[in-house]
Amino acid sequence: MLSSLAYKEWLKLRYVFWVPFLFIALALGDALITFRHVNEIIGPLMLWLDAVFYDKVFFDSLLPAGVFCGIWTALFQFVPECQGKRLRLLFHLPVRHRVSLYFIIFTGLLICSAGLLVSLGGLSLLVAHYLPREMVIRSVLTALPWMLASYPAYLGTVLLIVEPLWTRKFLLGILTVLFLKPFFASEIPGAYQHSILSFALLTLLWLFPLDVLANRFKRGARW
Repeated sequence: MLSSLAYKEWLKLRYVFWVPFLFIALALGDALITFRHVNEIIGPLMLWLDAVFYDKVFFDSLLPAGVFCGIWTALFQFVPECQGKRLRLLFHLPVRHRVSLYFIIFTGLLICSAGLLVSLGGLSLLVAHYLPREMVIRSVLTALPWMLASYPAYLGTVLLIVEPLWTRKFLLGILTVLFLKPFFASEIPGAYQHSILSFALLTLLWLFPLDVLANRFKRGARW
C-alpha cells in the first residue's frame, strides 16, 4: 500500500518538484554575482569588513526560497487530492488514515528538507570561496531560519487547501503569516543562532491541527 502511495506522489510531483530547486539555484547564482561584483569593485578586504563589521548580507536573494518551496510543494500535492473530494478516499483505504495522510506530508517535508540542504550547502561553498570559515558558519545560521520557514509554510498551506470552511481558511491564513513573520524579523546576521532549535521545534505544532482536521474528515464532520 505504501508503494502505491509513493507512486501516486511521484505522479503528482514528477514534473514540478524541481521548480523550488531551480529557484534556489537562481538565488545562489544571484548571490554569487553579488559577491563577485563587490569583491572586484571594492576588493576582498572591504568585502570582509562589510560582512564582519557592517553586518551586510550578500545572499538575501535566498530569503523567500524556503517559503516558496513549502507553498509550491503543498499546492501540487494537495490541490489534486481535494478535487472532487478525493482526499476522503484516504480514510477508506486498508491502512490507518494517519499512515496515508502523514505519508503524503512526509513526502512534502522531505522535499522541503532537500531544499534546505541544497541551499545551505550551496551557500556554504559560496561563502567559503570569499570569506573565512567563521563567516561560513555565521552565514548558514543567518539563512537557516529562512529555509526552516519552508516547514510551517508547507503545513500551513496544506491546512488552507484541505480546510473546507472559508472562515477557517481565512483564520488559518492569518495564523500562518503571523507564525512565519518571526523567521524573518531580524536583519542582523546570525541573530537566531541561540533560538534556532526553538523555531525548529515550534514548527512541529502544525502537525496537531492537521491531525484534528483528519479526524474531522474521517467522521464526515465539518466541525
